[in-house]
Amino acid sequence: MTDIEHVAAAIHETWRSLSRVEGWSMQPHLDRPYAELSDADKADNRAAARRMGDVLAVAGLTLGDDPVRPSAALPADLEPMAEAEHDGWMAQRAQQGWTWSETRDDAAKHHPSMLPYAQLPEREKDKDRNNIRHYPEFAARAGLRIVPLA
Repeated sequence: MTDIEHVAAAIHETWRSLSRVEGWSMQPHLDRPYAELSDADKADNRAAARRMGDVLAVAGLTLGDDPVRPSAALPADLEPMAEAEHDGWMAQRAQQGWTWSETRDDAAKHHPSMLPYAQLPEREKDKDRNNIRHYPEFAARAGLRIVPLA
């Protein structure tokens, strides 16, 4: 069983690092060490960590820490995984009361990406694909590897 808290912290810290390397800004309340995040922001990272297993399973992969098992590469076609990531994100948000709106409004829990994956603009789909591309970094930072499902 994977330590979700450890993976959640790894996801958060990877995105913080990437924001600096790639030159994009994070919201100030998120640009702090994982331990200093609000409970709600930690919960979002935990949800992302839990989704990783489901998303990796779409490609016949999982997270593992057994040094004997060979590592596995992500498939060339990330689309099924990206769709699974988006569907999981949207389900988690819907459970929290988020709904679709043309304009994002965090206080009112409205988000323009609360749509089925097929209806998203390519720019939004790219965010999901990019998230999947960083799975190996999330895993490594958490002391894990991506391996084939047993």
